[in-house]
Amino acid sequence: MTATVAGADRAFVRAAKRARFIEKLAPWALIAPALVVAGIFFAVPAIYMARMSFNLKTGQTAYEPGFTFDHYIKLLTDEIYLGAIWTTIWLSLSTAIVTLIIGYGFALFAWLRPAKMRLVLLGIALCPFLISEISIILGWYLFLPRNGLLSYALLNAGLISEKITLLYTKFAALVGLVYLTLPFCFFILLSIFDGIDRRVLEASADLGARPLRTFTEVLLPLTRTGILVAFAQAFIWAMGTYVTPTYLGPDTLWTIGFMVQEQMQSRHNWPLAAAFAMILVLIVVVVMIVIRSLMSQRVRYHA
Repeated sequence: MTATVAGADRAFVRAAKRARFIEKLAPWALIAPALVVAGIFFAVPAIYMARMSFNLKTGQTAYEPGFTFDHYIKLLTDEIYLGAIWTTIWLSLSTAIVTLIIGYGFALFAWLRPAKMRLVLLGIALCPFLISEISIILGWYLFLPRNGLLSYALLNAGLISEKITLLYTKFAALVGLVYLTLPFCFFILLSIFDGIDRRVLEASADLGARPLRTFTEVLLPLTRTGILVAFAQAFIWAMGTYVTPTYLGPDTLWTIGFMVQEQMQSRHNWPLAAAFAMILVLIVVVVMIVIRSLMSQRVRYHA
């Protein structure tokens, strides 16, 4: 009898261990396909690109196998290359800030609207996803030039005395990038708003708080995570976008994307292009680490 009970206990322990093992393994099994895809289509090319950035460039060939830090030294010492890096950071930062302000207001407005009105606003937010980036650029070509719709509208409204053109300016590049990144920020922030009980607004009003105080002391803290994620999304997307700033901005608006294309196709300097790409990846990683650290601080604060 005692042996039977001991055997049953051992079987129970083995079953419990097996269940715990399966429980720990289940999440990894679920994300394994995504990890495989990410490894094949991102990790392997990224490693190859990192290795390419250290190859040699001599003569007319695209590259020669070797190992050198000259390309990174050139990026950090050449004024033109440094200017392209700082221009990309400045343009991405400006885009992220403007997109966050507009997207937050748009998401808050949609969150407070009735269901039917909200459906219309969601459809408007989806519009940029329905057409390609090239088509969007062509649309801005009809809106921003001297004889475009914006110039005529401002002239007829009496706000300007003669036609103006905003095409091929930094402002046009910024507008194009904001238009592309705005839907992402909008849906991120709207999902955060949907997790908030609207009765907190009523409670704040019942306690005598004015709308501005309710916004700063209730809504902003509750949506801080969404703000950080939306900012990171807009910044990273603007960092990697090449076509919009190139075709809407001035010829002097050299970004990292433009420099990669220039080194790859015009100068056939693949190692330097790869070095530019690795700098872009490094900036994105730093931004992600900073955003993650700010989220961690928020978690510790609430804990």
